[in-house]
Amino acid sequence: MKNSDVLVVPKDRSLYFFPAISEVSVCSGKELLLANNDYLRQYLKEFQLIIFLDYGFEPEMAARIRPFTKAKIILFFWNHFKLEHYRKLNAAQKEPAIDEIYHFDPLEARDLGLKHNSSFYTQSVGEPLNATNYDIFFGANDNGRKQQAMELKDRFESLGLSTFYHILPKRGNEQDGYLPYNEYLQLVKRSKGILEILRAGQYGVTLRTFESLFLQKKLITCNEVLPFYRMYDPRNVFMIGEDLSKLTAFLNIPYHPADQEMRDFFEAKNWAQRFVDYDPNLFEEFEYYPELMKHESAL
Repeated sequence: MKNSDVLVVPKDRSLYFFPAISEVSVCSGKELLLANNDYLRQYLKEFQLIIFLDYGFEPEMAARIRPFTKAKIILFFWNHFKLEHYRKLNAAQKEPAIDEIYHFDPLEARDLGLKHNSSFYTQSVGEPLNATNYDIFFGANDNGRKQQAMELKDRFESLGLSTFYHILPKRGNEQDGYLPYNEYLQLVKRSKGILEILRAGQYGVTLRTFESLFLQKKLITCNEVLPFYRMYDPRNVFMIGEDLSKLTAFLNIPYHPADQEMRDFFEAKNWAQRFVDYDPNLFEEFEYYPELMKHESAL
């Protein structure tokens, strides 16, 4: 399958790292829903694989395009399941236009009876910067994380570490203070480390983890299952606990770059290919250790 045969459909093509992806086509679900029949017939005719991402997805989007394409249509959940996701999954399982449903979190995929594919990223977002302006950066929507983030900020600064926080009150790119992803990445690149705070019940590898991996930034996290992933390296990942006394020394040790083979596994074009050449054994070889699957998820 050629990269040009793949269409990825997020809520908005300007979100996250999608503008940096050149290996596959990207189009928003809303654009497909509103397009006329002649446009869809012409635009979709060459695609062999169409991947809808769950954020912003409605089953009617898949139903709308099905008459105009012979492509395999995938729904890919890349968010931790909450009530809205259970409802979306239930509706999607009843929609005949959708061929297969996958989930990014292997534990939740297991418990939901879904196929698993890893999350994805791209080196096309740019190279890391050597010069840094602060020790720790935290950028996120609140989602119940602000209080914990501010408590950690006090603990970091008591150690003499500098911080830069950018917390938005709501989800989405239409609120005041929202930063386009390329501007957000400039803040990431000027830090020594990235703070990652998960939502309650979340275990899957997040966007922050991939920013750390691809931009060579230290990760400070409370994700208790991350050591079961092959990308985990104690030289690069600091697990938050009651004792932060070693954090300063951790941040001052140079980042140890991951193998290129590992980064390549998560590149968008290789992620898309796994929906076609699906091999569940690949994930224990490149994404996580077998011991992960003995862990209980929070579903």
